[in-house]
Amino acid sequence: MRIINKPEISRIIALSYEALLVFIVAVVVFFVYAAFFTPMGFIVGVAASITSAFVGIIILSIFMSLHQTRYILTDGEILIETSILIGGSKSIPLMNVKSVEKTLMPFGIRLFGASFHGGYYHIPSLGKAFLAITNFKDSLLIRTDHDNYIITPRKPLDFKKAVEDRLTNL
Repeated sequence: MRIINKPEISRIIALSYEALLVFIVAVVVFFVYAAFFTPMGFIVGVAASITSAFVGIIILSIFMSLHQTRYILTDGEILIETSILIGGSKSIPLMNVKSVEKTLMPFGIRLFGASFHGGYYHIPSLGKAFLAITNFKDSLLIRTDHDNYIITPRKPLDFKKAVEDRLTNL
């Protein structure tokens, strides 16, 4: 039996991406205007517009990845589904899980990924961890034989209990 958990998305995270996207659209409009109506030059203005639009598409893709994040619990694994932009999906075999702990959202130093809501981080008290977070409230730390994962499922204690139930039935 599969349990699919679609996490709650933080308004702060969503609004920060939306604000950044609005800013980039404004930059694109400015450069298009500058290309046609100022001495800046057509080539420079169009090149800057295309570059800004490309960055905007990346930001929009990252924003959409918030809505694609899912945590799926099956009889044999935990699947963390995320966008390739934040590190891609991860499969955690239940037989490798050492513990599942409710934790506070840790401070970490970014190691890899294109967004601040996921990817690889170095967390001083933990070491390297893959984060797939959509809010700053409740998170679960999943420790395995080789890696650490931090996720933010909706109703984290229920998800933790479901994982622990599966672990006892292995």
